[in-house]
Amino acid sequence: MAGNKNSGRPEYAPTDDEREKVRVLKAGGMSNEAIAEAVGISEPTLRKHFSSELDRGTAKVRADLLMARYRSAMGGNVAAQNKMIEQVAASQAQDRKMPKPKAEKLGKKQEQKIAAQNVGGRFAPPAAPKLVVSNDK
Repeated sequence: MAGNKNSGRPEYAPTDDEREKVRVLKAGGMSNEAIAEAVGISEPTLRKHFSSELDRGTAKVRADLLMARYRSAMGGNVAAQNKMIEQVAASQAQDRKMPKPKAEKLGKKQEQKIAAQNVGGRFAPPAAPKLVVSNDK
């Protein structure tokens, strides 16, 4: 019966609940090995079928939680409102602390070329003559 596709175990098909579980467990800081064990699959199967959840799960869970808190705050939950105010203020403070990107370091030849272009004073090369064209006859 070699080559019969119906023999053996069927291809694993993850459910939406399992996908959510993997996202939440990854966001909670669990290792891939521990997540695979919790879902009841091998680690290679986890990587094969849940790569998106493993890569972006933490961001998705955090976004979902922020949206839930926001909806609760907008619904009148004062504790959620206060927490959102704290989070927005912390986010703004973080943005202000972000270092500005450093200028790209120039090589020696580039620095010398710029320095030569910026020479001034007595040693500056003379300016090119102004050409005047008159088309009057």
